[in-house]
Amino acid sequence: MKLHTLLLTAISLLWCVQAYAQTPACDALTGDAKAVAQDVMTTAYPYACCDETIAACLKSSPSCKLPKLLANETCRLAAAGKSAKDIKHILDQRAMSMGQLTPPAKIEKRPEHLWGNPNAKTVLSIYLCGRCPYCSRHVPALIEALEKSPLKEKVAINMRLFPIKSHDNSTPAALGIEAAAQMGQAWPFLLKVYKNFDQYSNENLAKWAIELGMDLEKFGTLSQDAATRNIVVTSKKEGLTNQVESTPTFFLNGHKIQGTFDVESILSMLEEAVD
Repeated sequence: MKLHTLLLTAISLLWCVQAYAQTPACDALTGDAKAVAQDVMTTAYPYACCDETIAACLKSSPSCKLPKLLANETCRLAAAGKSAKDIKHILDQRAMSMGQLTPPAKIEKRPEHLWGNPNAKTVLSIYLCGRCPYCSRHVPALIEALEKSPLKEKVAINMRLFPIKSHDNSTPAALGIEAAAQMGQAWPFLLKVYKNFDQYSNENLAKWAIELGMDLEKFGTLSQDAATRNIVVTSKKEGLTNQVESTPTFFLNGHKIQGTFDVESILSMLEEAVD
């Protein structure tokens, strides 16, 4: 009986190792982090593609990419010190975000606001504020990561302006960003505003426009134009309709990404969404 138990344990361990071998992010795990990842992968289930646990799906459904993405995410979070309970909660939030249980939100997609492939079927819309400190860190980090990724050619990033009243100068910043967008410089200008977040002033908006080669007079005129303000107001109202309460808020193909996030999580969800 004891020998039988030992054999079953050995087989189980060998099976887990084979599953781990399919997920490079798990290879370096040791000790507690490895135990946490194994706990999650042998008890949590993908929300699509396969009806078994994540670990079982890695072995039985190698053509299904979701289990591998979830395993990589599990191991990354375990390596970062997350508990099994925390990881399962994060995976549950991902399931809610990707499950498409509700109709997609109506989100305008203006050509001058897009980054990446404007014809991509996978669209990540970001409601952002030019004076949001979280946006100033997360949005540039996401764009930098996408610049180095094949996903750059497969997704479109859709800028949606959502100035937050409690952020000083959020409206002038939004008007400047929209003026730059109408001059074909939406993303370069936004990233410059974020890069110089602590040096922000309304006067520096003009300086940054010049540094990007924009015509200063046209930039100033557009910044003060009623049509520019109307675009910003319309974007803000759209966000409120879509229950945006803070920035940045992400919608993937019209579905709100729930809970906490980081760049790696967003990239993983984009990878899941692309064909």
